[in-house]
Amino acid sequence: MIIRPLTIIVEKVDPLNPLGLPPYTIRVKYTDGNNPTGYGTKVQVSQSPNVWDITYETNDWQDMLRSQTNLLEVLGANTTGVTNMTNMFYECRTLTTIPLFDTSNVTNMSGMLFSCRSFTNIPLLNTSKATNMQYMFANCTNVQSGALALYQQASSQANPPSNHNRTFMNCGIDTTTGAAELAQIPSSWK
Repeated sequence: MIIRPLTIIVEKVDPLNPLGLPPYTIRVKYTDGNNPTGYGTKVQVSQSPNVWDITYETNDWQDMLRSQTNLLEVLGANTTGVTNMTNMFYECRTLTTIPLFDTSNVTNMSGMLFSCRSFTNIPLLNTSKATNMQYMFANCTNVQSGALALYQQASSQANPPSNHNRTFMNCGIDTTTGAAELAQIPSSWK
């Protein structure tokens, strides 16, 4: 009898796409009974909770989920190759969180989370190619953390964004920790 050693295959999980979503796909959670509107192909993944995969097969995600009033959470995304996220979540007032996802090719992030008033924590998104970040987190009044770290990263990168007007205007002003972070960000960014 020949005894062979057991081989264990460990698949690497992409930290920017841990759900293994296909390209140009975002998984989102809505309030019960509500469907996503707007762009892309929509497939319901789960009825309870109300989870959807939206595929928008282009590198321009401008206004993709704009004003989705029943959007609660972004659970994951495969955004590799996306270059424009202008107003992507603009006025999604019930959106509480987004995970860290691939923004390494995004040049325009202006208004990306503008007036997402329920949003609480800013992930350290890759801003290395961003040239426009104006109004990105403006009026995200319930942010508790992440604004200062993102500002420090973006302002100190090799090519800081040339347009950062009001990136953090009123960001976190309704929370103690958010207001403390905002106080450390220069006025040219808010």
